[in-house]
Amino acid sequence: MSKSTDRLIEKMRKLLALTESGNEHEAMNATRKLHSMLAKHNMSMTDLEHEEDNVGQEEVVQKRCRPWRRTIALGIAQLYFCQYYRIPMGSNSKFVFVGTEANRTFAAHIYKMVIKTVERESRFESKKMYGKEVPAFVNGFWTGAMERIWLRCQELINSAKAGTLEDEDGNTLPALINAYELAKVEADNWIAENVGNLKSKTNKTRANDAAGYSKGTEAGNKVQLSRVIQGQRSPKLLGR
Repeated sequence: MSKSTDRLIEKMRKLLALTESGNEHEAMNATRKLHSMLAKHNMSMTDLEHEEDNVGQEEVVQKRCRPWRRTIALGIAQLYFCQYYRIPMGSNSKFVFVGTEANRTFAAHIYKMVIKTVERESRFESKKMYGKEVPAFVNGFWTGAMERIWLRCQELINSAKAGTLEDEDGNTLPALINAYELAKVEADNWIAENVGNLKSKTNKTRANDAAGYSKGTEAGNKVQLSRVIQGQRSPKLLGR
């Protein structure tokens, strides 16, 4: 690897570290810059990994775990070449992302930002419509957002596998079906060796407020699912 390539990778690793910033504006600026550089130089998150990087897990503790969050976690995990499972902890849970370090840390980071955005917007829209937080509206909002985000994750994965995605300059990116299949095998093997057999469970959600569901669907269509791994252009995070 040339010195210029080494410098480029080091610069992108610094941007990757900034995506974990507690300052949301700084984190999203770093995400967009990294996104652009990866696409421009025809690189992926895998190129930023250190040689010794291995498959492992990243945990996110969730208080009052709700089914809609679990579905979003699974979708984002799959989008970023990871697998996901949950560890119940009484009324709380640990959401676990399994993959290489670069992929699992970024998946967990995007998940937390998406959840934060959806919850903020649900409160904002409820107060805007009713003057207060109405539980039925908020629950409907969460369900609508969850369903749209899940579908968007699957659409992006399918497009990435088919090689129909474009970078910021309009160039078609290589198909990533082999990368997705390899990542799944590696994560599944790690889980089998370190966790054991996992039980699958359907996440049941329902929306009793049509207005909340509709607003949630709109938010789910806009919230950023930054496709850093392949350069897909994404709308900015909702924010006020």
